[in-house]
Amino acid sequence: MRNLLIIITLVVAGLTSCGPKNQFKISGTITGIDSGLVYLQKREAGEWKIIDSTMLASGKFNFKGTIDSPELWYVSVKDAKVYVPLFVENSAITVDILADSIDGSTIKGSLTQDVYQNYLNQMEPINDEMNAIYQDYKNAREAEDETAMAKADSMYNLAEAKQKDLVLAFAKENNKSVVAPYLVFRNAYMYDLSDLEESAQAMDTSLNSSTYMQELNKMIGILQAVQIGQPAPDFTQADTAGNPLTLSSLRGNVLLVDFWASWCGPCRAENPNVVEAWRKYHEKGFDILGVSLDKSRDKWIEAIQADSLTWSHVSDLQYWNNEASNLYGVRSIPANVLLDQNGIIIARNLRGEDLLNKLEELLGPAK
Repeated sequence: MRNLLIIITLVVAGLTSCGPKNQFKISGTITGIDSGLVYLQKREAGEWKIIDSTMLASGKFNFKGTIDSPELWYVSVKDAKVYVPLFVENSAITVDILADSIDGSTIKGSLTQDVYQNYLNQMEPINDEMNAIYQDYKNAREAEDETAMAKADSMYNLAEAKQKDLVLAFAKENNKSVVAPYLVFRNAYMYDLSDLEESAQAMDTSLNSSTYMQELNKMIGILQAVQIGQPAPDFTQADTAGNPLTLSSLRGNVLLVDFWASWCGPCRAENPNVVEAWRKYHEKGFDILGVSLDKSRDKWIEAIQADSLTWSHVSDLQYWNNEASNLYGVRSIPANVLLDQNGIIIARNLRGEDLLNKLEELLGPAK
């Protein structure tokens, strides 16, 4: 009898240890598409990385596997405009996708996804407000109504401030979920270093091994190294002729390291201001190094010529994986750092009149 009890105990223990506790199982349906190749993938270093793939069978698909910590992955369909983000964790997850109305898709079984959906619900009215203001701005611009444009711009800044506040507040309130470091890292371009440091300190230590917490801490470390007063990290990239050009070789002048790209509308809009700064202060000891986040060499060169950017330019043509921009923690463009004659960072992200005023402070009145 005793041996029988031991056997029963072991069997029960074995049964209770089985199941999806240490693996994820995604069961999905796609309404509107019956067949095709379905991918489970994620964004990594700005590129798509395929985790798994399977064929749709009568509009149904399944994935299973293991994951160390919840991550935001995507279900997509080859040759169809279907990209559904979901936080994958080791649980049984059901995904019901509406191919013609992605926003109406439903995801169940992931507690992390539930936290993320809560964030999306809170952010939705702010996004709607920002979209409406942007449309007002476009209408005012088409009507050449400067007053209405200025009003819309001011209102947009207020809505954007609400967006920034919500992200930080939500992250602090949900500091045990990987959604928190994910949101802060994803929106890092909106925040000062102090905001990022404060957010990181508020995260629960259980998140230390998560991908997003590690990325956030890495970003903070990079930004700490490129703050005002720090020596500018050196780098070498190819110029427009394909020859290597090193940042430190340009020491001796006040130097603006300008991160931009031909495809970046705000960058192209800011270029006339940079040209004006060059024209007024170049002969007084001001220089510029343009660092492009382009992928196409031809478009890069074409934009340089079209915008009359007559200073030195470099690029590794790696888009958001540009080694120099990553070295400086650039998360959005246009972006820049201003260096003194010894290569020390003295200002960041100066635009328009702010750049001209700083140059006048450093070099005296323009010629």
